[in-house]
Amino acid sequence: MRRNSLLLLLCLLLTTLCQAQSDQVDKPAAGNRYMGQIELGYLYGKVHYASQNTDVSAASPTVQVFNGYRLGRGFVVGASVGFDFYDDIMVTPVALGVRGEVLDARVSPTYSLDAGYGSTFLSDESEEQKLGGGWLFNPAVGLRVRTAESGSAFSFNIGYKTQRVSSQSNWWNNYIEQKINYRRLSLRMGFIF
Repeated sequence: MRRNSLLLLLCLLLTTLCQAQSDQVDKPAAGNRYMGQIELGYLYGKVHYASQNTDVSAASPTVQVFNGYRLGRGFVVGASVGFDFYDDIMVTPVALGVRGEVLDARVSPTYSLDAGYGSTFLSDESEEQKLGGGWLFNPAVGLRVRTAESGSAFSFNIGYKTQRVSSQSNWWNNYIEQKINYRRLSLRMGFIF
């Protein structure tokens, strides 16, 4: 009796494993759960020059790559890395973020929220100037337009990005330390895969 019970348990276990493998072939979990996004755009804002007491409009390019895990249609958790160009400073933001879609339709409103740290290790520094990174925060809303049933889509979004940077300069024996808060309107378009 005990031997028959073990044999029956082994048969049930094998059929369960075979069924799980056939389900994975029909619907690959990685294809349904992974979300990747590449975005290109511009950061628009004003730059204040204290020496001339003027504000000048500025537009700087931005590139961002997001990789995430889809917990549901309306919620994706992941991380992003990118490049933001402010004046003569290049910031490399690394952030944790969430993404989501409001509707399960071909065209849907979307939302995103990223928070993390922007490093300046790739920015050009001179002996007279040292740069440091800082915290970033970037909420955005937009639209997603599907191109295929596989989940690939185009995205368009508008957001507000806050990035902190520090600068330490030593010019002609004058030591200047600045804490800079970049506050920019972000306009991006991208591709979701």
